[in-house]
Amino acid sequence: MENTIYQSMISANQLLEKQTIISNNLANISTTGFKEKFITTIQNYDIKNLYNNTNNKITKEYHNLSTGSLNHTERNLDLFIKDDGWLTVKDRKGQEAYTKNGHLKINSNGKLTIQDHEVIGNNCNIKIPKNINIKILSSGVIISIEKKNNYISEHKIGALKLVSLPSQDLVEKENGLFYLKQNNFLNQYTGTVPHSKKIHVQSGFLEESNVNASKNMIEMISNARQFEMQMKMISMCDKNAEYANQLINVNN
Repeated sequence: MENTIYQSMISANQLLEKQTIISNNLANISTTGFKEKFITTIQNYDIKNLYNNTNNKITKEYHNLSTGSLNHTERNLDLFIKDDGWLTVKDRKGQEAYTKNGHLKINSNGKLTIQDHEVIGNNCNIKIPKNINIKILSSGVIISIEKKNNYISEHKIGALKLVSLPSQDLVEKENGLFYLKQNNFLNQYTGTVPHSKKIHVQSGFLEESNVNASKNMIEMISNARQFEMQMKMISMCDKNAEYANQLINVNN
């Protein structure tokens, strides 16, 4: 009976963890570039101890990295990063991180930012001069456009660092940015992921969240019902234990 209660408590905790993930997915359904997350629980069997593996479970997090729907914004600083490409930014600690959110802004210091994280350039520091228009080519090259005396001049002022990353080696942190789990993909000289010429962007578009609202709502309802069932199981076992104690006391 104690084992039944213990197993129900473990299942209930796992369901609560799943509900937290689903709630976060639904909360970010309108967040640009957000990737749906889900968790799975795997039974890890020990061949040498088959009869004592009831609690030997591993919980793993996964992300759905499929492309979300595209929103045509017609804004030059809005970018859709194609295929398995990622934009590179600098987090609060100065560490290199990656995002699919292509909603770029220019801060007061002339730096390109995404959600207040500075965008990293490809072997350059990106500085946007004041009072000029810019466009971003599909290769990530940033061009300044100036019009003087009916003459339009264009100059390269930098380039975005675009990277291609293996999805199985990515992990998302609380700040919403992605990082590499392993270091074997890093450049041995710079300690960072190298720029990829194969990755391209499309200006004027933003990738929306890929969260499936109806699917997550169904899973949330299902988890709630399973949680209720586990709570009833615990309550029933507790009452049975109470009745058993009463019978023992009567017999004594």
